[in-house]
Amino acid sequence: MVIRAGRALQKHQRRQRGLGARGPLSAGNPRRARRNDAGYAEKMRRDALRRYIIFRIKAIEFLDLGVLWQGLKRKEFLPYTPVNRTADDFAWSIRTVVLSWFALFIDKNGMDVIDLWKELFPKHRAEIEEVWTDIQPIWRIVRGFRDSAGFHADKPRRFFGSRGEVIAHVKDVSSAVDKFERLFRKLLKVESSELPELGAVLDEFLDELDTAGVRYEQPRQQFRSHYMFPTKA
Repeated sequence: MVIRAGRALQKHQRRQRGLGARGPLSAGNPRRARRNDAGYAEKMRRDALRRYIIFRIKAIEFLDLGVLWQGLKRKEFLPYTPVNRTADDFAWSIRTVVLSWFALFIDKNGMDVIDLWKELFPKHRAEIEEVWTDIQPIWRIVRGFRDSAGFHADKPRRFFGSRGEVIAHVKDVSSAVDKFERLFRKLLKVESSELPELGAVLDEFLDELDTAGVRYEQPRQQFRSHYMFPTKA
């Protein structure tokens, strides 16, 4: 314990003096130079775009689920059921998936899309942070629901407790999901101008999957159309 504390103190003192573990944190330091290298920055952006592609696929599914959820809540349709399930019954089931998807997007141990958006859409940073500020008060409730009653099922008291919290704050939870959806739709509209290399990164990604023999549901052009990626002429 004493040795660890001593090492931590030395590390802190070195940082205070502008030193890294292997020397000065200057342009001459290999680690710092690598971070400033154009190739390193390009790799980091490509990696961010690949993570964004995965988010986009999940987010389009999320929008589809949201349309079903809202339509059922408004009783615009009723799926066939032989056991007299109501539109409200179906809406509650879809709600479980929508809120779990929502938590996956926000969670820093999941897709961490708030930080990813800020990285890829710097022009919209203020609006992204504003939406996160609005979501943050109910984030604990949504995450707890996902962990105890959504993607997972906890012990009975926690299972029903997390569902009860969503019911008690249903207006705030629905408002947070709506704000997230509206922001995503807005960013979707500016992809072509603010992420011009997205199509090329997607093709590179799909080429790798083809080479590895990994299937991705549909032929490439159909895949692009299905998930609302720009299609090639």
